Amino acid sequence: MNTRLAKTIVGWGTATTVSIIIDDVLWTPAILMFGPLVGGLVMMGVALVANLMLIWAYDTLKQDFLSFEAMREMQESERKGFWRRLLVKAIKAGKVPAFIALSFYDPFLAVIFMRKSANAFKMTKQDWMNFGLAMLIACVGWTMICSGAAWIIKYAWGIMFG
Repeated sequence: MNTRLAKTIVGWGTATTVSIIIDDVLWTPAILMFGPLVGGLVMMGVALVANLMLIWAYDTLKQDFLSFEAMREMQESERKGFWRRLLVKAIKAGKVPAFIALSFYDPFLAVIFMRKSANAFKMTKQDWMNFGLAMLIACVGWTMICSGAAWIIKYAWGIMFG
């Protein structure tokens, strides 16, 4: 197997697994148990620790496990083939839409994507500002979504067993 592909699978697999556990498995039960405010704050703390650990690991290993460098190279290379042209267009749609989408998916990914230079494995002041904004976008978004899910669960439970 290609080394770059294997690294990318491990990197995205790890980030996605952490994201699924926090966002899809833990967030709604935390809202159900503690309410939107306390549950959201508890989960924000959990997400903060997890994302800081991912950033620390990424910077310590000094490896592009997410292939963002390959995406940057692709942006600058000549576009050949339909899928490559389509991917480059999506990347070039703008950093702001990409940042918002990645923040909601996982703040760690948003920070790494927004770094100014290739192979930058150290958090700058701008990276910390991006991290704070990404955490805000993600945590408020997930708290709102999971609060809605918690309301639906409570409502359905009341109808079925109430």
